[in-house]
Amino acid sequence: MTQACRRDYQRAQCVALTLSLVFRNHLFQRALKRYEETGEFQDRPRAGRPKKLNERNIRMLKRLVQKGERYSVGEIAIKLNDTLNSPVTSRTIINYLHRCRYEYKTKITKPFLNKNVKKNRLNWCLDYSNWTINQWKNIIFSDATCFYVIKRKNKTKIWRTKDERWKESCMHVAAAGGGGRVDFYGTITSEGTDCFRIYNENTNSDVYCDILDNYLIPTVQLYQMENNYFCQHDNSKYHLSKQTQMKFHELGVKVLKRPSKSPALNPIESLWTVIDNKLKSKSLSSVKELIEALSKAWLPITPQLCQKFVFSMPRRIQKCIAVNSKCIDY
Repeated sequence: MTQACRRDYQRAQCVALTLSLVFRNHLFQRALKRYEETGEFQDRPRAGRPKKLNERNIRMLKRLVQKGERYSVGEIAIKLNDTLNSPVTSRTIINYLHRCRYEYKTKITKPFLNKNVKKNRLNWCLDYSNWTINQWKNIIFSDATCFYVIKRKNKTKIWRTKDERWKESCMHVAAAGGGGRVDFYGTITSEGTDCFRIYNENTNSDVYCDILDNYLIPTVQLYQMENNYFCQHDNSKYHLSKQTQMKFHELGVKVLKRPSKSPALNPIESLWTVIDNKLKSKSLSSVKELIEALSKAWLPITPQLCQKFVFSMPRRIQKCIAVNSKCIDY
């Protein structure tokens, strides 16, 4: 290193040391002043970056979200920006909605309930509001539903980037008729799942009477419920037909009537969601694979899960009464 370079290096070191001392002295003076004013050396709380929305704007945002139409974020942005001096982006609105604990979810499907249906639901709930857990243990809850090869009962949402939208894992396959379907009949009690039937034909009185003979009665025998049990089902036409009523009488089956359009008052309905969620993880391409997957999904269901659903009946009834027979979250 030449003598000139050495002098420049030493001069730079002196400048750096001087600046360091000045900066440290500045920090010391600030800390001393802060101590004199507040009695402590900690930094004061900082205001931070100005917020895009004040409390009044946030209340306006909540009103827009809670309107009957339930506007999209784009529509909310347009309506909210009409009231603001500085417009905000849709991304900002999403951030504020998350802070207010809003979530972007698929609407829950519910049955249409007219006045007569609500009245019947409420009367039914009042009639059985005093039933104990031991009484619900004597009920066989039955239902028939359909499952599709491709179409699922519950819509799936995923997180993805804009560039990933055409990836196979980010797309939902659509097919006419859901790629094929089967009907599934099952029953549960507080003891666990029972006999089930998977079939392709349309359910009518003949099919249902065959189910009663070959699936319901074996369930009764399996759990030794011959002396004291009721079977609950919905109000489908084939349940109410003369042929079915004669079969009930022939087999000695006592029926616990259930109000129409009331899936939440039949705990086996909750089991269909469990099975459908299991099917989501399967890559199905044929009815045969669907039948195998349904059998594998049904058999491992534990008695504890069935008991949880059956024992929830008193809570379901009380909640239905509390909301004056409107739809409940079961």
